[in-house]
Amino acid sequence: MTLSIFDAAREAPRRTAIVGDGVSVTFAELAARVERRLGELHAAAALDPAGRRPVLLVAHATLPTIETLLALLAAGTPVLLGHPRATPFELEALTRRAGAVVEPARGQPGDAPPLAAFDPERIAVLMPTSGTTGEPRLVLLSHRALLAAARASAENLGVEDDRWLLSLPLAHVGGLGVLLRSLVNRRAVALFTPEKSLLRELDRFVLACERLRVTLVSLVPTILERLLAPPIEWRPPPSLRAVLVGGAAIPRSLIARARRAGIPALPTYGMTETCAQITTGRYAARLDLPAPGHELFPSGVPLAGTEVRLIAGLLEVRSPMLFGGYLGEPGSAPGAGFFATNDRAFFDDDGEIVVTGRASDVIITGGENVDPLEVEAALQAIPGVRLAYVFGVPDATFGERIVALLVTDAPDAVSSDAIRERLGERLAPYKLPRVVERVADLPLTPTGKLDRRAARASYAAR
Repeated sequence: MTLSIFDAAREAPRRTAIVGDGVSVTFAELAARVERRLGELHAAAALDPAGRRPVLLVAHATLPTIETLLALLAAGTPVLLGHPRATPFELEALTRRAGAVVEPARGQPGDAPPLAAFDPERIAVLMPTSGTTGEPRLVLLSHRALLAAARASAENLGVEDDRWLLSLPLAHVGGLGVLLRSLVNRRAVALFTPEKSLLRELDRFVLACERLRVTLVSLVPTILERLLAPPIEWRPPPSLRAVLVGGAAIPRSLIARARRAGIPALPTYGMTETCAQITTGRYAARLDLPAPGHELFPSGVPLAGTEVRLIAGLLEVRSPMLFGGYLGEPGSAPGAGFFATNDRAFFDDDGEIVVTGRASDVIITGGENVDPLEVEAALQAIPGVRLAYVFGVPDATFGERIVALLVTDAPDAVSSDAIRERLGERLAPYKLPRVVERVADLPLTPTGKLDRRAARASYAAR
């Protein structure tokens, strides 16, 4: 099996491949479109038969973009994915760093080049990491790794008459994974304007899930929380069989709320370097109400072919889904060895992984290590608290002082006394915030994750 649209068209020509946003095409029709695009790319000398020079593709979630992406994958030419919201300056810098050429405009189609088999270790995608500090690294994802990720996901979720909503940006590994899993499984992708902020499109998201008879959705925790809160209070359509929740820490209380609302929520954990998810909750448990436990919900068990281990409390991964290194960093490819994620984690009593955050985020106060994600989850379990951000600031006495910024349902939704009382019941005294400040809102990234860097800068400015 490959990532080739032409293989998919031979195996399932009449099955729907892309639906939504006024589009509905079968795999056979999509393959014909991709063949025409291949001719245009070949005529513009954009293809690299050696698979070394990438093509910058600004990843709008549209049919023409998907055609170009699939054409490049079929030809063995690496794709450098640029975010639709990136500035021209950022895209130019990205292109220069990768030694890429810009996607040529649509033109007079020529003959598509002959497509020869190539080494599955060839790089398929170059993807900037989504780090919040410094210059992003370019992660090299091979055909082998992306295909292994699609297969492992299908083994966990199964394959039914699926339509997976593309609610995450195609420029992120989560969105790319939706497209490639659907391609490998010969199932449909449902398009839904992901280049807009999903936070501003939640009403349309709900309607799209119903209208397009969506069966699978990927969301970050903040988006799920907004869908559960008034005025939406989402109740999923009968077609929906799983909602994968990942990209950030997942409070146990959020999974409990979702499942009580009938949302089949499955926590996941992964990163760009692992082609998205490497652990996922057990599919059969997607509607089970969580038992009491740690404030953070476990991220599930390793997918097929993946091994995880803990070294000094830090998670390491070995998997065929691992990346091929970072561009310009010789020796960065993990190969057949373990990859150190720098994420703190532990195994719960059921053998599932609980990821507690980046090692660099630990707050050291009075000689004690405090996990900010655990404190955030405890705060968000308090009725009336919608969102929390916990971090440390320098303190002459304790080394660091714990600060919590809270977004509540209303200014008087929960009292400071109630917050202290509830936290005191759940957390050791040294974990309690010394400063609690209510804010109207917390900055979020376009995908709905908490923008920790911006939140900290806003607090420092105040």
